[in-house]
Amino acid sequence: MDSKLEKVVIPEKQHHPFLHIRSRRLHVVLMLMYAFFCMCQMTAHIGLSLSCMCNSTAVAMMSASNNTKTEGTESAILMSVLENRTELEDVEIAESEEASCTKLEGKVIKDYGGTFIWSVTWQGYIVSAAFLGGFIFSYPAGFLVDRFSARHILSASILMLTIASILMPFLATVFGEKGAFLSRFVMGVSETMLIPSLNSVVTKWIPVNEKSLAASVFTAGNQLSGMFGNVLVAELCASSLGWSSIFYSGSLFGISWLFLWHLTVRNSPHNTRWIHKRELDYLANHIPPKHTGSRHKATPWRDMMTSKVFWSLMYNSIIGNMMIALIFVYIPVYFKDVLMLDVQSNGFYSAIPHVSNLVAKLIWGYIMDKCRRSKVLSPTATVKLSQFASMIGISISCLCLTYMNCSTPYQALILLSLVSGFFGLSISGFYTSLLSIAPSHIGTLTSLGTVIGFVGRMLTPLMISYYKTVGTAEEWSHVLFIYVFASASGGIVFALFASGEVQDWDYSKRHNTARPMALVAPESEKSLEDF
Repeated sequence: MDSKLEKVVIPEKQHHPFLHIRSRRLHVVLMLMYAFFCMCQMTAHIGLSLSCMCNSTAVAMMSASNNTKTEGTESAILMSVLENRTELEDVEIAESEEASCTKLEGKVIKDYGGTFIWSVTWQGYIVSAAFLGGFIFSYPAGFLVDRFSARHILSASILMLTIASILMPFLATVFGEKGAFLSRFVMGVSETMLIPSLNSVVTKWIPVNEKSLAASVFTAGNQLSGMFGNVLVAELCASSLGWSSIFYSGSLFGISWLFLWHLTVRNSPHNTRWIHKRELDYLANHIPPKHTGSRHKATPWRDMMTSKVFWSLMYNSIIGNMMIALIFVYIPVYFKDVLMLDVQSNGFYSAIPHVSNLVAKLIWGYIMDKCRRSKVLSPTATVKLSQFASMIGISISCLCLTYMNCSTPYQALILLSLVSGFFGLSISGFYTSLLSIAPSHIGTLTSLGTVIGFVGRMLTPLMISYYKTVGTAEEWSHVLFIYVFASASGGIVFALFASGEVQDWDYSKRHNTARPMALVAPESEKSLEDF
């Protein structure tokens, strides 16, 4: 009798590696990575895109005239700028020969030759439009994910992003700033539907001890878009195709993802094709069951809202979203304003911080998962260590960055790469904690985190627009000091109150839905057979 029981238990608990060519969950995670890539390709390059769309010289001239806009003023200024571009460039060169970059203090304007004259304030509104759309629709998105197919909602979000990206050139040309604002708003709605649905797919496919590495892999789509997308956007901007090709190229990625997604991925391992029974058994014993009964729908609002763990996550969500806005939207603007790079150099420089982010989070995620599996560190210790190291590293790097200007381009690049690299560590901190503390309520929890976190994304463009008029190093130092204090406080709060364990207010804890003990093999039997 005992031998028969042993034969049943051991195969169900055998190890099935995540990083393997036959790992079906790895295939799903790679598709999620491509979804992130598509999203970022259509939304995250708005900083560099606006620099290509708007004529910086004309905007500065308009700003100098106290934003007075009479009929024909904008077109007259733009015509004057375009006719005298060569003369202006000669003057800039002459000035740079007479004075050092430090003495100029960034007041020589780097222009990428756009045709729109949209004020810095309106450009901030256009960037914020996506964050506003995300803020408004975050909770409805989580509500939908907890009740309907995450796979279909993810498809709908990429489809909306693709349509908005295709329409952006038309809307901007015909309706001006307001048209661009509308397109970005729809992109924000789409993006906020994508995140909770993606997280829902992860909770159904990835065991707890693999979440840090899996999260590092699928969020690598952000960095791949930053690495290759910035270069692509810069080349398209400098080419005869013009800025509109930036949005058309992004939509092509979205269309290709939609076809691949519907052909290859299903909602859960039990409904999918091409999965080995050994992997199916492994996942059945390592992923907590997610119940679909009516009792599961009740969200424990009181316990959640009085949880220190929850609020430490929400505070760090705000800081994290501020960092996302800086790294994905404003690094190219910083390079243009402070380092005065031409558009193609900007594309190359802007790609490098994303490389450091990708490398840092993959290596760190692997180390943290290994420490968790070998019980060197508890799940809570790994998320606290990761987030604290991330935030303090960002704070120190931003402080050093306040001393940089266009005479120190390589030092500034190294520091921004450090900022981006340290931010990658937060995947094993904040993000892993978010996926772990309440798997039964992942849609609602993610949506709340997105709603509150989007406050940081919305405020960042408005804050930068407030301090930045011309774009001097001194103006940017005010922005960076805010990041110094915000990130340091986020790391301290997380280290004091966060957790990497399932909380008592989660459904699985409140209703004792742990898997039967008969299915759990002893610890020594977990690695009896490798895949």
